Amino acid sequence: MGIVTALSRGQVPLARTAWFYGGVLLVALVSPVVVLTAVQSPFLRSPLMLLLCVTVLVYAAFIAVAIWRSANNYGGWVAWRALAKGSVVVVFMQTAVNLAGS
Repeated sequence: MGIVTALSRGQVPLARTAWFYGGVLLVALVSPVVVLTAVQSPFLRSPLMLLLCVTVLVYAAFIAVAIWRSANNYGGWVAWRALAKGSVVVVFMQTAVNLAGS
């Protein structure tokens, strides 16, 4: 079974899903967007930038679902499940506010 399938089914442990795939890899994807925006790069208006932004949004949505499903399957302390789901909700709300303000 591939990692994408395992993530989509919530079969990857919650800590790895949230911290590695939802933290480290997501930050690695978002960082170029933030840097290019901060320096007002001419690249901001290119089709590649649009592709990068769409890729980040699709990945973030996929990982949000993966974290939620992994939390559903988590058998440990109930608070970790609630905190993981709460973080997904908070990030979703923050993203919606940021997009609405743009």
